[in-house]
Amino acid sequence: MSQFFHKLWPKKLFFLIDEWMKISDYNIGFIGFGHMAEVIFKAIDAARLVPRHQISFVRRDPGKMKEDEKKYGITSTSLENLTKKSELILLCVRPNQAEAVLKDLQKIGVESKMIVSILAGTKLSFFQKYLGPKTELLRVMPNLASAVGEGMSVFTYGPHASAEFKSMTHLLFSNMGQVIEVPENLMDISCGIAGSGPGFVFRLIEAMAREGEKQGLSYEKALKMAAQTFLGAAKVILKGGVPEILIQQIATPNGTTEAGFKMMKATEIEKHYQSVVDASAKRSKELSEQYS
Repeated sequence: MSQFFHKLWPKKLFFLIDEWMKISDYNIGFIGFGHMAEVIFKAIDAARLVPRHQISFVRRDPGKMKEDEKKYGITSTSLENLTKKSELILLCVRPNQAEAVLKDLQKIGVESKMIVSILAGTKLSFFQKYLGPKTELLRVMPNLASAVGEGMSVFTYGPHASAEFKSMTHLLFSNMGQVIEVPENLMDISCGIAGSGPGFVFRLIEAMAREGEKQGLSYEKALKMAAQTFLGAAKVILKGGVPEILIQQIATPNGTTEAGFKMMKATEIEKHYQSVVDASAKRSKELSEQYS
């Protein structure tokens, strides 16, 4: 590309264009094609990162495999063919299916492949045991909001992840929302906050909507109010708002918000909610100990 454009455009933009060109050359294979795998595929397809003919998948149920092939216009194949063809392989099976899949991959050989795992509570050491210590690995925990481009994907890379692998996977998952890297020992609490978090928020939104319905609002209107309120509050935080300061600003003396805060304090809502997150993190840790 000409020197004129290198001077005219910001370096960051040029980096993204270069990465876009690189990722479009990859062949991507999905091992397992459940709900989250479909979300990831749809994000790749919507952003036109990789042509459909360069994406293949395999799943246990032959009937569902054929249905997905027709539905999404991508190729279903065998595990061996997928592995040979794909430079990037996404492991999207359930944790209790992982060992059998990894043993098959071990026989086929994946030393030169880049492996991304979305398996909950499954440590990098578990994959290294079968795939070798030098395999390029990424353990990622996407969440349900990735389906609408507002996901929170938490990353932990293996020790041999190359700069190319890191930049490419960041680009891939950034199309679904935000990406944060953490050390592997913080993946369990990250699961409690980001992985399981949407479910907890759904419960809170539903609780607000039902209270609105109880007091005369239609459920549909109350649900929209509650959902938009969570969305708006979250955006204020993401744009730099500090929770402690925002709380002080909104809680005027003897006002409606302060009345609610008093009830939250009396019923120890914050403490109980932290216990919810902690329970999820503890379960993730239990799984990690099982699959390590």
